[in-house]
Amino acid sequence: GNSDPLGTLAAAHKLLKPGGLLIIGTQYEWPRSAEVAGASAAVSGEEVVAAALRSWFKPAADSADLAYVKMETSRKLECGLQHLTFWERRDAPEPGMDVAASSTVAGTPESTSLASGQAMYDEEVTVGQYLDFHYGPKSQYPKACAEFCITAAREAGVPMGRALEVGGGPGRAAIELSRAFEHVDSGDYSRSFVELGQQLVREGELRWRSVTDRTSGKEVERTACARDLHVGNVTFSHMDAQALPRELTGYDLICGFNLIDRLPRPRDFLLDARSRLNPGGLLVISSPYTWLEDFTAKEYWIGGFKYGDNDGPTTYEGLQELLVSQGFVEARKPEDVCFRIDELDNGRKSQQTRAQMTFWQLAGR
Repeated sequence: GNSDPLGTLAAAHKLLKPGGLLIIGTQYEWPRSAEVAGASAAVSGEEVVAAALRSWFKPAADSADLAYVKMETSRKLECGLQHLTFWERRDAPEPGMDVAASSTVAGTPESTSLASGQAMYDEEVTVGQYLDFHYGPKSQYPKACAEFCITAAREAGVPMGRALEVGGGPGRAAIELSRAFEHVDSGDYSRSFVELGQQLVREGELRWRSVTDRTSGKEVERTACARDLHVGNVTFSHMDAQALPRELTGYDLICGFNLIDRLPRPRDFLLDARSRLNPGGLLVISSPYTWLEDFTAKEYWIGGFKYGDNDGPTTYEGLQELLVSQGFVEARKPEDVCFRIDELDNGRKSQQTRAQMTFWQLAGR
């Protein structure tokens, strides 16, 4: 993307002849890094763009939305809605306009590059997105994952005693599990996420702001209330999934949602989980299998890769081979669990993903 979109808009009249057509396509995902005359009260990115162009341009046609889908993997899509606006270049600046103020911008563009690997989960914008994902008005996935676990445990005759969720983020799934299990331990590598879970239990409430339009800077405030969520006996702590504390053992359920494809050595985690389960305990894994070398060296992927015409095993097949060899049996058929992460609350850019949940019972009861 353009590192200085407002600067580009301010200079656009220099590139076009009078009567020339300028077409802008954007999802308004860029932050406004400088003030534009007349845009201080703008409540949408569209209004910011109009304020930046209006001295030299006039609308040429009605705006339009253009949808697109980009397939990242067979289970993960990037979906977007480009907003197209059409502008005709004037012969001269609009009379009465402060040309200098409306067609120049000042300030240093903000960096919009994303951090790679685990560090991205401590970025302020990412934390807000994940609070929305766990506790926002469109939140579905964490609760659905917990409900599948509870149903599978009851069907398999597993005691509803102690549960461990690893990689639990801000903790919605663990809270849902705490309504059925006697005690739940939840942990994440991100200290920011852990502190949010602890705050919800300690203070009874979380408050955060969600960006609804990054270009205009519009935000809304959201809350999550422990009383409304019926929080049970749950604790949150910092955990490294590859080096869990020794005392975390004796569980009837261990689960990890969207976890294994973000670990450096996922096989090690799965083998370690076996030793922490009670005989007859349940291991539940949900993942879209979006393996990335930013997180996991390719040699440690559990299947899920393709070289030319040579197919490797799927991750599900890799899990079957590994876990059956360690004394697990499938407790029920895999389930697909879909979820959506909106990068902006305006709905113009989202990740839409289909995770696969698998259920493994350790022999011994």
